[in-house]
Amino acid sequence: MPEESAWADPPAWTNPVVPDDIRELQADVDSYHRELRLARRRQRWARVTGTRAWQRWSFPAGVLTGAVALAAVVFALLAIDGRAERPSSTPVPLATPTAAVGAKGGLLPDLALKTPAGDTIAARSLRPALIALLPQHCACPDIMRSLSGQAEEVQLRLVVIAPSTTDAEVAALPGQLHYTDVVAAYDAEGTLASTYDADGVTTLVMGRDGVVEDITKHITATTRLEGPLQTAFLLPPSAGH
Repeated sequence: MPEESAWADPPAWTNPVVPDDIRELQADVDSYHRELRLARRRQRWARVTGTRAWQRWSFPAGVLTGAVALAAVVFALLAIDGRAERPSSTPVPLATPTAAVGAKGGLLPDLALKTPAGDTIAARSLRPALIALLPQHCACPDIMRSLSGQAEEVQLRLVVIAPSTTDAEVAALPGQLHYTDVVAAYDAEGTLASTYDADGVTTLVMGRDGVVEDITKHITATTRLEGPLQTAFLLPPSAGH
């Protein structure tokens, strides 16, 4: 048989090449240690995943963790969306609408109100606000709680105005309603009630620019004002203002 046949050549490992500098083998040494570390990690992980507790509880725990993470993402998105839709309570300069003062789409009358403490406050300075004009001796706590809750939903001030400074019920409202931004005031001359022809409990939605965007009469505990409130505070002021 010819000796020059390729299969007759000795294997490469029988003729090793020894490098002159041991540093030339550093890449092989590093690779060897990486393989050792990987093998040790696999062994540790196998000891964990091979237990009965892991086999029994790993899937339910994974599902629960995923559900909690998903719920956290949903709540975060809802919170961000809620903040984006929340109306600004910062007043802006008074508008110059074409509608007359005291009419829907016009400014609130420029008058001074009295507070239970005896101070004077300009009605327009309370903007923006949900204003409730009460009849004499209203005795309507359910209506006030409903209006307070609706004002709180949009983070808006609730201004409760009574026609008489002797109406103790109105003075006590800020402490009775579970909402911090409630202002009680008196319109002794009945200017607002007369201007808007109030009938029963009447609400005015005053925007940030002092414009009365909505007038609703005969308010009850079940009256909902989401539409007027969203129109006035979640949308930008109209060009006509």
